[in-house]
Amino acid sequence: MNDKIKEIENKLPKDCCCLCSHLTLEGPDEFFKYEIKCVINDSTPDPKDYCEHFEVEHSDLTTSDLDNLYLNFLEACIKVKYEDYLNSLYWKLFREQILYKNHYRCTICHSNENVEVYHLNKKFGRETEDDVILLCSKCLKKDE
Repeated sequence: MNDKIKEIENKLPKDCCCLCSHLTLEGPDEFFKYEIKCVINDSTPDPKDYCEHFEVEHSDLTTSDLDNLYLNFLEACIKVKYEDYLNSLYWKLFREQILYKNHYRCTICHSNENVEVYHLNKKFGRETEDDVILLCSKCLKKDE
């Protein structure tokens, strides 16, 4: 596996306060942001660590509930600024997987210099390989 993909996956939370049962969730606000707080410490949880009160969250959610929550999340993503989405962990992981799978080569000329992943549509957060294209800077200029 690609080292960059591994590096991004390592940033995903494992056992941390972000997965604790002592959290409250308020929002979204007018900017579609949520406020998460620890009810014991009355503070924002640390996504990289857990405190002495850490208790793994268990829930009665079904897979159908999770599907609905995820679809609602994806609908909210449409309202997120494109630049913010490009900085998300999801996009970074997806982008790196697409680059790796296509050997970092431009779809048109097969160059491996200055290749980037570009959206063909606005399926942010649910894009597939068919929703993006890899272009080098030269082919991007020709396409414009």
